[in-house]
Amino acid sequence: MVSQVLTPDSAFSRAIYKEIRPAIPRAIWPVEALRATFTPTPDGLALIASFDGLPANYAALAAQIVFKAKVDMVLVSPVAALASAVVYRRRWRDTFLYALLPVLFAIPLMAPLGDGAMRISFFLFALNSLALLFAHGLLLQARSRLLDGRFLAEIPTPGLRIKVPQGTPVHHQG
Repeated sequence: MVSQVLTPDSAFSRAIYKEIRPAIPRAIWPVEALRATFTPTPDGLALIASFDGLPANYAALAAQIVFKAKVDMVLVSPVAALASAVVYRRRWRDTFLYALLPVLFAIPLMAPLGDGAMRISFFLFALNSLALLFAHGLLLQARSRLLDGRFLAEIPTPGLRIKVPQGTPVHHQG
């Protein structure tokens, strides 16, 4: 499912153009805007691109350049908020995951201190396990929404005139 199509004058399309332009000779570029499909990776830290209108070797090179740009491209993409949610939820899931083993090993260590201490550590283990399951469920939902955030972008080509949004400051040096 493609959620939206970005025009050549969008900030994302211009950022992609700046990344891939040095690697692709001018003669290879199509006359009209270059169409590309972008899918975020499940971890939300990179974009997988598929370019239409370029020869296969240059399309693969452009896709590799976009993938290597990692977070820089994700931050200007329309899926930035979804990717941020995945990273945030993964952080919470990992917190509960890394707390699980120390709490598990605390149960038998608390037995010499008394029955109450052992029960408290078991209760903390059970509570942490529930929090881990809940956090993992939220992470799976966030990843699902992120992967549904596939989008198309029309990348400007050399010589293609694009409209710059009104209100953009123009700096003159004098």
